[in-house]
Amino acid sequence: MEICRLEHVSKVYYCGEDVCPVDDVSLVISQGDFIGIKGPSGMGKSTLLYLMGGGLLKPTRGSLWLSGKDTSKLSDRELTSLRAKNIGFIFQETSLFPALTALENVEMAMFLSKRSRLNQVEKKHALALLTDLGLKERVNFLPHQLSIGQRRRVVVCRAIVNRPSLILADEPTNDLDPVWAGKVIDLLESSVQEGGAVVMVNHSGWANRAYQRYRLEAGKLISA
Repeated sequence: MEICRLEHVSKVYYCGEDVCPVDDVSLVISQGDFIGIKGPSGMGKSTLLYLMGGGLLKPTRGSLWLSGKDTSKLSDRELTSLRAKNIGFIFQETSLFPALTALENVEMAMFLSKRSRLNQVEKKHALALLTDLGLKERVNFLPHQLSIGQRRRVVVCRAIVNRPSLILADEPTNDLDPVWAGKVIDLLESSVQEGGAVVMVNHSGWANRAYQRYRLEAGKLISA
């Protein structure tokens, strides 16, 4: 089943001259896809992920379809709801709510998706994810009390806790040693095997775990 479709998508910035980090990209993302994208730093890979994110960044040209809906025809409120229910985003920055504990940050993603109080099953699911990534003893710590690698793992848990149909992972293994990086990739692959899809940007060899591999060069998405 199709989850996301990009049709001739471009993003152009004007910085004294036109800069086009994403140039006429077309891609269909379906259930069971694990897509890895590599390429030089600063060449548009993160921009491409944001364009897939249902309104996080709007294309200059082309169209994005998410869960069968043309995102250009949706209001900001509708886009926010669509993202919350369908997309898990692992940002490069370990951005967490500073006043919430690790567990509360993960639970907040669930609350924003369903807009109601969590039941005990959902709370246990959030705790289990954090435990799987070695954070059982840190669930009640605030972000500033965690190491950068621990914060990265909380960000990963927050992105996957809702079992989204699409996970957009921007350098998800940043700040992690090989053991925890491998566990994160395992979790992403598990999401794919359960019927979701993952698009991962990664500079390291972990991108080779992806089932479909691409490079972004001069704004063009090229099969690797």
